[in-house]
Amino acid sequence: MVRAVLLNIIFGLLVGFTFGQDAFVQLDVDPKTAESGQAITVTIKTNIDGKMNMNLPDEFIQTGAVQTGMSSSIVYVDGRQKAMRYNYQTFTGYFEKEGDFELGPVIVKSQGESVQSKVHKVKVISRQNMLSADPSENMDQMIFGIIEQSKNEIYEGEPLLLEAKVYAQVNVLQFEAFNTFSLNGSADVHALANPNRVSSAYAVINGKNIQTFKMGKSVIFPEKIGDFDIEPFQSIIFFENPRTGYPKRAKISSNQSTIKVKPLPTGTPKHFIGAVGEFDVTSKLSNTKLDQGKVVELDVTISGHGNLHNIKKPIIYLPNGLSFYGDPEVVDSINFSSRGAEGTKKYTFFIQVNRPGKIQINPIKIAYFNPETEKYESATSTVRTLNVKSNGQEIVEVTKPEKEEVQLPMMQPYITEQIGVDDTSIDLFRGWKGTALIFSPLMLGFIFGIGVRIKNNKSERSTSKRLLFQHREEALGRLSQLHTEDSNLDKLGELTKILISFLASEFNVSKGEISRAFVNAQVGVRLTQEANDQLIDVFDELDAMKYGGSIENSDISELKMSVEEIIKSFE
Repeated sequence: MVRAVLLNIIFGLLVGFTFGQDAFVQLDVDPKTAESGQAITVTIKTNIDGKMNMNLPDEFIQTGAVQTGMSSSIVYVDGRQKAMRYNYQTFTGYFEKEGDFELGPVIVKSQGESVQSKVHKVKVISRQNMLSADPSENMDQMIFGIIEQSKNEIYEGEPLLLEAKVYAQVNVLQFEAFNTFSLNGSADVHALANPNRVSSAYAVINGKNIQTFKMGKSVIFPEKIGDFDIEPFQSIIFFENPRTGYPKRAKISSNQSTIKVKPLPTGTPKHFIGAVGEFDVTSKLSNTKLDQGKVVELDVTISGHGNLHNIKKPIIYLPNGLSFYGDPEVVDSINFSSRGAEGTKKYTFFIQVNRPGKIQINPIKIAYFNPETEKYESATSTVRTLNVKSNGQEIVEVTKPEKEEVQLPMMQPYITEQIGVDDTSIDLFRGWKGTALIFSPLMLGFIFGIGVRIKNNKSERSTSKRLLFQHREEALGRLSQLHTEDSNLDKLGELTKILISFLASEFNVSKGEISRAFVNAQVGVRLTQEANDQLIDVFDELDAMKYGGSIENSDISELKMSVEEIIKSFE
């Protein structure tokens, strides 16, 4: 069941602020995957003065009051900065029941017209059982913290869930400056919510009623095998001093914990894509009936949870008469939850069909390691049959020839003559026979071919330079149109695509090859250390905003300018 929430919004000042702006209403939900009972933040933004109606599932339990206010963000229109002002409302709630739910749309009606937002889907999963030290051993302290973790041992690639839990025997007034988790080794850390968001409850320890607080839930992917220390978390707490009754400030530091990262078992399957978790694969052809010589698109979508953000593309085995046309495009829709990175990763392969008839593409198969069963498992997707109409011609697949050194053996006698080497044994070019050979159609064609090759090489270099210029202009043009996206998440996704596409074109590689490791390898080859550091910083900022849980409240204008600066630096 869905209930409708009706809100009357009257903001007199908003009319003046939004004069000349396009009307919009935007719904943001964070997180998209939540545990049962986990807080979910709903934010509504609009620059319209009118009545608002929002659809909420009956299972959604709202907690706390609705916060309202006005804010603004900077967008770029035709290369110029423009302030976008809007009203916002924020409230929180949770689901007790597991399942898939829809929030929205939000509809705002004003002066006989209505504008509505997108619908957001939320997946609610069961609570993760957490392990921790025994809090009863710390009851000699008024306030103490303990690290909670999902496991003590994990496999490489498996996500580790961490959460901070604070126990207080005094009245806590406020938390500040939470310091998130880290390992004494390299790790990929993603906060699952605002680190300063705190939930409270009560627990009975040694017969005493103790107030507890949870915060800083994060998912971590250790990047190496071995034993690692989980460093203590820290936070500033204001509490009521039981002796004086006045507020007192204190800094707490939790216990230290450990995690063991094990290597994956031997016997890696042929179709293993580096995935650790639970995954599935589906495939879809853009068309099953086409003419010979045309290109068809094959979408292969990997879905599931685990280390989805780090998987490799699946291997596609094509039958005779089919060939790949360019590099595949990759589009991911990933969010981080207590189960790791989950969502979908879609690979679009472009395939040229070079022969007629009915053609069956081999099934798409992937293999992954399931840490729950501790076994390698697989998933398969069959592909529909292609019906190809003949065009009356046989198209020969073009293979890239190996580069061979061009040798001119016919010129050797003239070189040896000039340095005084005896050439009495070589009489091919002597007398009228040599003259006839030099001016024969075969030799003239050979010499003409060399001239054409030199001309073609110059033309290719000129074309290459022109294409690189076009790539840069295209990337800058796409940047100037970034304001057309209707949410920060869409803007960030488009910004990432622009940067990856530009770098792939600049380095003449596929988009899938662009990574931090690839960029680092270009230092001293195509990049200076300063340019490399700037690129890595932008990659880190893109990931932090995309997966950090606060994207919709962030200003991406500075990040956009950094990407623009990088593109222009290649001129």
